[in-house]
Amino acid sequence: MKESFSNIESKYLIEHINPQPEVRKNAEKAYDWEYADEAAFLYRIANLFKDRFLDPILLTDRNRLPDPVISFRNLRNMNTLAAYTLQRNPQGLLYEISMNTQQYNDAESGKQWIFGRWAQLETLLHEQIHLWQQNFGTDPYRQGRSQHNKEFVEKCESLGLHPKPGKGYHTRLADGTFALLMSELGIEQPELPKTDKEPNMDWYKWFLDTQGKRRKGKSSLKKWTCPVCGLNARMGIKGNPLIRHEPCEIKTGHAVFFVQMDELKHTIYKEDSN
Repeated sequence: MKESFSNIESKYLIEHINPQPEVRKNAEKAYDWEYADEAAFLYRIANLFKDRFLDPILLTDRNRLPDPVISFRNLRNMNTLAAYTLQRNPQGLLYEISMNTQQYNDAESGKQWIFGRWAQLETLLHEQIHLWQQNFGTDPYRQGRSQHNKEFVEKCESLGLHPKPGKGYHTRLADGTFALLMSELGIEQPELPKTDKEPNMDWYKWFLDTQGKRRKGKSSLKKWTCPVCGLNARMGIKGNPLIRHEPCEIKTGHAVFFVQMDELKHTIYKEDSN
């Protein structure tokens, strides 16, 4: 009979290992990797954010805030800057912050964040605050709830970031303690044109838009919609997924299939009642 994991754990001392330092060391010394310099820089700043902003005091009643695992991958959406992974990533690692490679240009000095260092570090701190909230917050994200709730926004504001409640995009250039740290690091504050209207996107996207420099991305996901109620879904599969919308079928009394949002007319087939 096989022993259960709990029985094995009670018999043997299981060592809980933190792989993050080795993951970081590997990333920083992968000299043939195009993101090695970026990884080294962002790991250094992440440690600085932790020590200066997020967990500056060593407490005896808990462990310190975990260090993030920083990765670089195509998040398949030009509107996404970065993402904090709530669960373990495909390698089984926790606390992953992924920088969207679609937001990088190739420069002579290597990979370059298209919105500039100031905006990039606003993004990094934003994702680290998600990490802080999930570990130490009193109202962490739960499925079906807002990722940018009151606690998250208040923590951001206390450090100088200005995210839109419920949305998360940064409506104004960061100031406060964040701006002071950027000054210490010699990172120049962008000079933005004045506007009387709050942008409905991150200020750095709006700034590039005013200069006509922002790239337009194209998602590889196709958009499908219910022709009855307008419910939308995006999928990366080829061909017709043949998705039926049960609530609208009950309402209409016939089969309702999602149709592709390609600005073409579609025939809505009804199920044969015979």
